[in-house]
Amino acid sequence: MDSEKLLSAINDYKKIFPVRKADEKYKWQAVKHFQDKWNIDAPDFRQMFEQATKLCGNLLASYNFYPRGMMCEIARQDSEFARSLFKELFDESKDLAARVDKFDKQAKEFCKIHFPGKQSYQNANAISTYLWLRYPDKYYIYKYTEAKQVEKKLCNESFLTGKKGAYRLAAAFEKYDLIRNALSADKEYTAMLKEFLTPDCYQDENFCTATIDFVYLLDKSFAHDPWEYTAVISKEDAEKYTYEDFAADRVFISDEQLKDLTALMASKRNIILQGAPGVGKTYIAKRLAWLKMGEKDNSRIRTVQFHQNYSYEDFVIGYKPNGDKFELTCGIFYNFCKMAEGEPNKEFFFIIDEINRGNLSKIFGELLMLIEETHRGEKIVLSQNGAEFCVPKNLYIIGMMNTADRSLAIIDYALRRRFAFFDMRPGFDCKAFKEYCSSLANPLFDKLISGIKSLNEAIEKDDALGEGFCIGHSYFSCLEGEDIKSRLHIVVKYEILPMLKEYWFDDRQKYLDWESTLTKILEE
Repeated sequence: MDSEKLLSAINDYKKIFPVRKADEKYKWQAVKHFQDKWNIDAPDFRQMFEQATKLCGNLLASYNFYPRGMMCEIARQDSEFARSLFKELFDESKDLAARVDKFDKQAKEFCKIHFPGKQSYQNANAISTYLWLRYPDKYYIYKYTEAKQVEKKLCNESFLTGKKGAYRLAAAFEKYDLIRNALSADKEYTAMLKEFLTPDCYQDENFCTATIDFVYLLDKSFAHDPWEYTAVISKEDAEKYTYEDFAADRVFISDEQLKDLTALMASKRNIILQGAPGVGKTYIAKRLAWLKMGEKDNSRIRTVQFHQNYSYEDFVIGYKPNGDKFELTCGIFYNFCKMAEGEPNKEFFFIIDEINRGNLSKIFGELLMLIEETHRGEKIVLSQNGAEFCVPKNLYIIGMMNTADRSLAIIDYALRRRFAFFDMRPGFDCKAFKEYCSSLANPLFDKLISGIKSLNEAIEKDDALGEGFCIGHSYFSCLEGEDIKSRLHIVVKYEILPMLKEYWFDDRQKYLDWESTLTKILEE
């Protein structure tokens, strides 16, 4: 390892350490909690393991990676086998690489027999996490991508080439020892760490968890040149999302509407934004999630679009073709729920576009009950894989529904009962849109908006249409810096008029009258 590069990296790391988010403490907190709860001889091993790893969050559960959940299932099936895995792994009298390799292979064989088609998820990353939790003064969390960046940024030669699996892990740990030694020798950093660690944290006297944190940031900042750690932190700071940011994004709803909407989301956990085209349903959904999270963390948001052929197998779990055989595959909602369950202190948002186009009973199946606020966190056994499953309390569902779609049937009562419905109307009269109009200072724009408001009044009074068919404000948003007149011509000719022709397909004269009215405004 190049000592000069290492010391330079540590100096950069010290610059950002004081501004790390408070929730970065979870690594140190997770270790202390594990140390307090771990008991290899506990009568109920599964329950003990589940409790001991409770604070690990995304260290043992992240998108498409569920070692903690799978280990709980292994222990549920055979607690003594699970106990034996950890007894052998934690036997310090045996070679490290051999222990890691054996744990991995035995877990895979067990799952192959008892959970056909399912992964064990007990790879080197997960196993190293178990070792670190048990012996936090000796071991580290290993990820190949992070080790590769240590090799590339801090070393003069490769230490991973020619090694595989558990032997790569062992080689990485040797280099991590050198980083740990350098961190522990830096008096400025040791003082910073001591101040950072509160009583609910493992005190990390050997600096192993500090090394994990250093390596993690090294990997995250690799794309910056050279060593622009501060760029990473600046990005994190910019990603915070407040009410002021929400207003600046020109969502064009009133403060009172936003207050009602956030209250509904907090109390019901499932909401549907319904309204005409262009009222910003999709636009607001993600921003509501950011506002609730307090930051723009898109890793905690998933979006799908329902359609008539969308199924339980797509959404939750089912057998799907893979080559010449069928494999049991977990769907997007199943995976996202597991991810949210693994990080109970954070909020997750599942956004469903065109929610009323799908058959809710068919798509959700037995989970339709579990999405109700009163049943969140309750566990049921899924028929497909026999595993326990729940929709966690920290997961919110935001659906979107286009009220102008004539092809849709009456809304399923099951949907009505489990969701709160929020009507989104054109925001032309809200304070934010008026301020937006003033900022453009364009008479043509003002006149066209006045014409669109008159059009909406006519649509509302039409017995065959109604307010659910009004023209939304989104068609006219974000025009700064453009040729406004040309853009308005395009919007009217290729977006609004075709929609009006569809609205009044049986009343051509009404369509022609409004076509003439809007065209004249643009030609004046």
